[in-house]
Amino acid sequence: MPTEIYLIKVGMNMTEGVVEEWCIADGAQVTEGELLYRLETEKVNLDVDAEASGTVKHLVGEGEPKEPGDVIGYIYAAGEAIPDDAPSGGSSAPAEPAAVAEEPAAAAQAQVVSMPTPAASTGDGRLKSSPAARRLAGELSVNISTVTGTGPGGRIVEADVRAAAEVAGAPAGAEVDADPGATSRSSPIARKLARELGIDLSRINGTGPGGRVTKEDVEAAAATRAGAPVTADDLRAANATRAATSVPIRGMRKTIAARMHESLQTMAQLTMDMDVVMDDAIKLRGQLIDEWASEGIRPSYNDLIIRAVAKALLEHPYMNASFGDKEIELHGHANVGMAVALEEGLIVPVIQQADARSLKEIARESARLAAAARDNKLGLDDLQNGTFTVSALGMFGVDSFTPIVNSPQAGILGVNRIRDDLAWDGDRPVRQQVMRLSLTWDHRVLDGAPAAQFLASVKELLEAPFRLLV
Repeated sequence: MPTEIYLIKVGMNMTEGVVEEWCIADGAQVTEGELLYRLETEKVNLDVDAEASGTVKHLVGEGEPKEPGDVIGYIYAAGEAIPDDAPSGGSSAPAEPAAVAEEPAAAAQAQVVSMPTPAASTGDGRLKSSPAARRLAGELSVNISTVTGTGPGGRIVEADVRAAAEVAGAPAGAEVDADPGATSRSSPIARKLARELGIDLSRINGTGPGGRVTKEDVEAAAATRAGAPVTADDLRAANATRAATSVPIRGMRKTIAARMHESLQTMAQLTMDMDVVMDDAIKLRGQLIDEWASEGIRPSYNDLIIRAVAKALLEHPYMNASFGDKEIELHGHANVGMAVALEEGLIVPVIQQADARSLKEIARESARLAAAARDNKLGLDDLQNGTFTVSALGMFGVDSFTPIVNSPQAGILGVNRIRDDLAWDGDRPVRQQVMRLSLTWDHRVLDGAPAAQFLASVKELLEAPFRLLV
């Protein structure tokens, strides 16, 4: 009987996923443990290895939504007859399929990683390196095709890449100026379009968040076919021939749409604004940047706000709560989510137990989570158990907005830009740096007065920021 290839289940709340890319072509040979397909879910992307060796048959094409546990292909062992009518990229099952296992996650191994750089192949074109080794090769600027594998069947593993990096004079963990990991900083749509158009992603300067290569960047590069700097005429020519397209609502975008709509339908949401004088907070941040520079820690204004929110949530437990069918749950810890904007949509990694972390620890963890989000390296643990969310749009010059509560949480704080303002000291005008905070809360959980008291506590902490250090 052939070995079934499942769309693996990732997390309890996963409802849908797609094969972003088959790494083994239909009808090609695969070795057990070899990278088989890349899974795109509503939260994270995964590399899935083959559970057996043999001939691969696809049942679904790339980008086709499926439920976790669905059989998406088969691996036929050597000598095993492959039916002539075995599907290839279709939706029907081959003859005599094996019973679907109760726990499909056990049928394949997955690792949360970024999209790997091109890896070594054997003479017959088969991939012979682990996902972790490919990721590390990209980070250390190692040409993985020159690495000798010491793993099972000659597979290249992390230790092989580290050894090659040391031989090449690039110690493991050292920063490099090269950019071999362009694919890890590009969107799935951009990667797919680049493959179709024959565009080298490594030659494109991304214009998305963190230098991420977007679909528009690939389209612009295609206008010159060489990834050279794109002129205004090139862009106009590309736009003139650009036809209207439709984008499937799936993955992260589908999840965001469903949850935001549900949140507005099921909650009594209201928003209030409050101005905060940030003069002392600005001074403190500048001092901490200098103080922590030797440790590579650069605190942001969001870090100060998250620390203030975490402390205020302890004083106002109903803001750190969830509305249930029969009771309101007051959470024991403040797990603060930080919204990160990606091209595919908004993702909210969580700083676990932010109330028990120092400002330095929050700064270190928020930097890690933001980088992991941009590079598609977030793990499931990074996305779970949030009790409150902070969402910032100030970097875009926004003065006020209405954030939507991330259900089942009771509140979300919107962070706006820091602007010049004017105060009066008697008859003398005084320049101030002011930031507006926008709080949306669930009126089913708490009323306007306690919500305002929570927001006032955040304001007081930011205006006396030394309190954030204790």
